Amino acid sequence: MRAKTTLKGAASNQACAACKHQRKRCTPECALAPHFRPEHPKVFKNAHKLFGVRNILRILEQINPDHKTEAMQTLIYEANMRDQFPVHGCLSVICNLQYQIREAEEELYNVLTWLSFYKQHHEGQNVPTLSNGVDHGLLQPGNEALALFRQDFATTLPVSSCENPNVCINAFWL
Repeated sequence: MRAKTTLKGAASNQACAACKHQRKRCTPECALAPHFRPEHPKVFKNAHKLFGVRNILRILEQINPDHKTEAMQTLIYEANMRDQFPVHGCLSVICNLQYQIREAEEELYNVLTWLSFYKQHHEGQNVPTLSNGVDHGLLQPGNEALALFRQDFATTLPVSSCENPNVCINAFWL
């Protein structure tokens, strides 16, 4: 809760966005006040529309106090994404990020292929052919450069095998 100074100099309490929406007095014990500031009523409106006040309060009661802020940021983000993208919500953002990861993996593979080509050429060895689909030893188990990119996201997200974010979203809902 924040104190607001009136024209006469007296301080009055400004209700949080949740209490304003519910048209009730905001008390110092209000569980929603730290997360829904009075100057951002749209944030509360989005969260209320998607989750409802009762469910938000239930989540706050059940979660570890150390994780409340992070949990509320997550709920607020999901609600804002659902407001921005009503059909797919966060899924479109996730698909777009996965697409960017795959593009970066391809670029890294190409760079490592060229590095291998130039290294072998420089050492005077037989020069490998740089055709697609030929493994030049860059993706071998001992190569630590690609350890980060070998993680398989298919176990966590059902849309990881999509090549295009738009196709990814449609494939998920089919």
